[in-house]
Amino acid sequence: MATIESTAISRPRPPDLIPGYSLEKLVGKGGMGEVYKGIQLSLGRTVAVKLLAPELAHDKSFVTRFEKEAAALATLSHPHIVSIVDKGKHKDTYYLVMEFVDGASLREMMRGPLLDTTSALKIGMDICRAIEYAHGRGVIHRDLKPENILFDEQAGGIPKVSDFGLAAFSQTDQAPSKFNVTETHVSMGTLSYMAPEQRVDAKSADHRADIYSLGVILYELAVGEVPVGNYDPPSHKKNGVDKRLDGIVARCLKPDPADRYQSVSELILDMEPLVPVSFSQRPRKLSPVERAKLAMDRAVRRVVRIAAIALVAAAALVLGAAALRSGTERSAQVSNAEALTADLSSKGAVTTPGRIAEEKDLRTVTVGDGPDSITWVVAGRAISSEGRGIKFTPPGTKSSVGRASLDSEVDGVQLDLSAEASTQVATGGVMGLVKRVVLGAQSEPRSAVALYGSPGRYVALVVSGAGEPVALEIALGDQKHFTTLGPPSPKDGTAHLELSIDRKGELLAFATLGRDKRAVGQPVSLGPGWKKLFGKAPAPSLTCIEGGCEFRKISYEILREPTATPSPPLASVDPPKPPEVKPASGTTKPPLTPPKKTNPKPPPPKKGGGKKSH
Repeated sequence: MATIESTAISRPRPPDLIPGYSLEKLVGKGGMGEVYKGIQLSLGRTVAVKLLAPELAHDKSFVTRFEKEAAALATLSHPHIVSIVDKGKHKDTYYLVMEFVDGASLREMMRGPLLDTTSALKIGMDICRAIEYAHGRGVIHRDLKPENILFDEQAGGIPKVSDFGLAAFSQTDQAPSKFNVTETHVSMGTLSYMAPEQRVDAKSADHRADIYSLGVILYELAVGEVPVGNYDPPSHKKNGVDKRLDGIVARCLKPDPADRYQSVSELILDMEPLVPVSFSQRPRKLSPVERAKLAMDRAVRRVVRIAAIALVAAAALVLGAAALRSGTERSAQVSNAEALTADLSSKGAVTTPGRIAEEKDLRTVTVGDGPDSITWVVAGRAISSEGRGIKFTPPGTKSSVGRASLDSEVDGVQLDLSAEASTQVATGGVMGLVKRVVLGAQSEPRSAVALYGSPGRYVALVVSGAGEPVALEIALGDQKHFTTLGPPSPKDGTAHLELSIDRKGELLAFATLGRDKRAVGQPVSLGPGWKKLFGKAPAPSLTCIEGGCEFRKISYEILREPTATPSPPLASVDPPKPPEVKPASGTTKPPLTPPKKTNPKPPPPKKGGGKKSH
């Protein structure tokens, strides 16, 4: 669950919503609910309070899944696993109280420059020991990924495994059967970290699915990216990586569970020679060259900052005084999921030039030069027509998200949406420059092409203007809700994005970066009834988050069901006419009907049949 500050689109919750606890601020938000930083009033200690979303509180399956997370945590007590404090229900609110972990996630740690190979292996070993303990207690995590590994700074920066919302219990006599809610042939988890058998049927996947996820995390810790397809061994991707790690990762990532490590204990035995016994969890000491480089970077940033402050001194004083008077905290940037599901204020309809082509059952809409008017339904930020595309206005104080949807909700069996997205940091004028330079406000600009169905149901391909990985976001109900990370976004923030769904329900996502067209994750099977997952006919949309966005080469194709051709008329049942006989040369054509007969002569009387006359 991503860490965030309270934002304008977050639902306000009263501080005394849960008896015995005081809710302070929203720190995380996911598919099942929200996590708040709070205070346990009886002991005065800081805790994390997880609340089940109100709209899910009346769904028995979600309540059972929420209680299952509490049951899983209640069986676990390990220094590298987040511990549970309390659980309960107050009125219609289900809540789960856990220890508060104040550090960054492993995802944020891997993005930093100070994580060397030795530190990465030590972190990986700690995670393995936590999962070894959980498996020993009959708990399978089923959603291991860097976002669910948090670092406890108060405990010396040790990693802790969290978010057991998709956990399952091993099939043992002690396993509580009431928590077996996963349906057959349903995939659960995050695609990049899911074992092949878990993608097909999460219910049949056992503890070896977690071993596969551990292999993906070890590979990503070593080289900085997830293994995709025929991946290169870690030692080939990055200098300094121990070659013995190649065989460990390869065995974890075997497609057949029988070929992997059969227990995490076996994995730990192979990893122990690679990890020093006495090693600090803290990042290593910087070398003189690294310290000099960081000092130079700080000096350059300081000079730029001073120059900018001099240019906007008056505006900075006004904004600084207003910030001191308000005393409010700067909110963190919105996540992809929050931006894609935000309830934005309507800006009305806008038309741009383009072309609508109808060819049999194929309908193609392109934006740019053309005789037709393309209608967009705009919300959040306004748009303008720029050349052969559209451009979003800079983010304002009320909304940093803008969305433009084609007014083309046509039902079909096959879709293809593509656009070239260009994403940059928006300056926002003088006041925006003051926020970024003086107050240190930062934002990650992003662009997205998406297919929207009913509220909360969408498929989106997101590219970053800050070099973060291209992300495929899928939210099509509880069983189809995950994020897949692809290649890093280009430094100039420009990429050609494409989403397609064929008639069999196979979802494909591509990002063309420069000359290279790369698949974002693996194909996702939505099934032949994929339209039902959207709730209604999906509408193609473009979204701009935080920064400045411009979309060009916009194209949307939809293949509709073939129209039925009318049946030919039935053949006549009248008997065939005799062939026409042509008369010989010099004669007249015989009549088509026989001539009428004249009155015939009466037949002669029969002999002996009459009376004699006298």
